[in-house]
Amino acid sequence: MIWIIAWKNIWRNKVRSLVVILAITFGLLGGVFSSAVMKGMAEQRMKEAVSRETAHIQIHNPKYIEDNEINYTIDLESQRLAETLDTLPQVKAWSPRIRFLAMGNSANASTGIMVYGVLPEKEMAVSELWTMICDSCGTYLNGEKSNQIVIGEALAKKLNLKLRSKMVLTFQDAMGNLSGAAFRVCGIYHTNNSVFDEMNVYVSKVDIAHLLAMDPDQSQEIAIMLNEGDELDLVQKELAASFPDLLVRNWKQIDPVTGMLADFLDIYLYMFMAIILLALGFGIINTMLMVILERTRELGMLTAIGMNKRRVFLMIMLESVYLSLTGAVAGMILGYLVTLYTAWTGIDLSSLAEGFKKLGYPTMLYPYLDMKFFITLTVMVIGIGILASIFPARKALKLNPAEAVRTD
Repeated sequence: MIWIIAWKNIWRNKVRSLVVILAITFGLLGGVFSSAVMKGMAEQRMKEAVSRETAHIQIHNPKYIEDNEINYTIDLESQRLAETLDTLPQVKAWSPRIRFLAMGNSANASTGIMVYGVLPEKEMAVSELWTMICDSCGTYLNGEKSNQIVIGEALAKKLNLKLRSKMVLTFQDAMGNLSGAAFRVCGIYHTNNSVFDEMNVYVSKVDIAHLLAMDPDQSQEIAIMLNEGDELDLVQKELAASFPDLLVRNWKQIDPVTGMLADFLDIYLYMFMAIILLALGFGIINTMLMVILERTRELGMLTAIGMNKRRVFLMIMLESVYLSLTGAVAGMILGYLVTLYTAWTGIDLSSLAEGFKKLGYPTMLYPYLDMKFFITLTVMVIGIGILASIFPARKALKLNPAEAVRTD
């Protein structure tokens, strides 16, 4: 009975209740949609970082990470690493890479770059970068010709290079001698990270190993893609235990900025929504205090005829929770619908393209929220409704029934 009475009470003054409900509705709509945009942006960035830049796991010689010397390699044969990676069921694909710093030169300019020597078939199974080359921008390394190179669009603009242009790489080989060679641009890729595009180029591992005076079976880096991202910690621990002399890092350790975003985004979103709900909670408190003042005589009568303090407290609390839940449900439904629509159409931020690309974020955003967020938000709304009811309910309990009855 007390539940029905509380629901009817909030509609005794429809205008005031609707104002509070609409305030909560639009507050939650804005909060949910803002959270969806931030979540979608972060999810896209994390997905692209793993699929195009870092893979799930990378393995290095620990000394290579400290000094970036090409002599600090991983020998696939002596370490039994290839056999282990081929037999792990969680591993979808892996690719050995020669990785070193070089000077990239064209007829117009020069710049420092990171060169990756890869086996095209293995690399295409690990990285989606080959899909970032459009038909008019050439092809990925195909092995038909020697000394081919794939570069980023930002680097092509910086060095004024086009398809089939020559690019000269200058570097130090494994013997410490200055070496170099001319490479023909066979493909130009484009990602949402202009800094990455400007810094990284890809060549055939066989071609570059010869120029570096290295054994083709040796690599500075092993990139590993898993079947499921949830298996990341398990595979990392297993590889680290099997090969203690190698450094096994996951993508969060390789890209700590994006990794931090992945770890703390949900906490940040809940804090963001908590601030919104706290602000709305003060509105509920103010409304319920007005209700107590207007119904002083009524509450005194209820107390005088035998309604105990616990039931009075419960009635006031339920009214607050009903107000907050009604507005919150409407706000979350509207927020979910807006999120679904914009996730389908996307949000074009091309006017801010340059700034977003330098940070590695896409200019077309697709908002996203999972059901866990809405469940947690519902619990938070109920909690705020209960907290907002405490002060008004305590005020109602302090009323003197005899004096309250005489109040006009």
